[in-house]
Amino acid sequence: MLGSIQDNDIKLLRMFHVIARCGGFSAAQAQLNLSQSAISTQMAQLEARMGGRLCERGRGIFKLTNHGRAVIRASEKLFGVLEDFRTDVAESQEQLVGELRLGLIDNSVTHDDPLIRNAISRFVDEVPGAKVSIYVGGAVDLEQQVLDDRLHIAIGLFYHELETLEYSRLVEEKHMLYCAKAHEFFELRDDDISEKMLMSARYVSWGYGEGQPGWQPPFSFNVMASSSHVEGAAYLILTGSYVGYLPTHYAQFWVDKGVMRPVQPEKTLRATRFSLVRRKSARISRLMQAFLSHFSIDIDASEA
Repeated sequence: MLGSIQDNDIKLLRMFHVIARCGGFSAAQAQLNLSQSAISTQMAQLEARMGGRLCERGRGIFKLTNHGRAVIRASEKLFGVLEDFRTDVAESQEQLVGELRLGLIDNSVTHDDPLIRNAISRFVDEVPGAKVSIYVGGAVDLEQQVLDDRLHIAIGLFYHELETLEYSRLVEEKHMLYCAKAHEFFELRDDDISEKMLMSARYVSWGYGEGQPGWQPPFSFNVMASSSHVEGAAYLILTGSYVGYLPTHYAQFWVDKGVMRPVQPEKTLRATRFSLVRRKSARISRLMQAFLSHFSIDIDASEA
């Protein structure tokens, strides 16, 4: 088993991370600039150091083992710590460089309010030596990655606030119930769609995201599908088999094309807010301070 971490271990872990991201040895060859035999040799070295098989591989087969998934998660934390070390050392020399690891909720880029985009733009102008790494995911995933330091900051819709995270409210997002052109509701007037019809229609739920505080659904929906990601819900709605909620800015593309419409928008409208989250116990680096300043977020002196 691994005793102490050596430079070569980190090199091998970075290689394994690329292989996992690419989904196999062959797909990773070009990015790693290594032959398949060289990758196989180095993977065998890493598995010997890690004390077990990290992935199942063969002709057309690649699958991470449970041990491999654990090593990937741990290595992402390690890479983050190493990058934070570089940032801290640079700051001690009055250099504002390093990496800002930012998480964003999926399919938020079409939001009309430019607050997040403008903050990133101003941050890059202010700190040209900084590297910005963006991860896009669902709410639960983003919170977990902030908790274990894989992300410094995340912005998204978080419905159940965790005690160990700091939440700062940002821009509002509106959601409505939608159906697609192939759905029976599409050609009907809202007045002709009864509550009974809505209650019996197949509904795609956001799962975790349905627990929005302060909002009660106007109908008891017939949940027949679920997706924690907006795009998954949109796919199901576009089949014409389901109704479901989408952010209005995201759905507008299909509304403009005439393939989707809101259903009883006055009754089904709900509004929530994006929040910026960070760990309460984490020290706020100057790099993070520079980014947070563009959201007018106060930072306690003890955190700096």
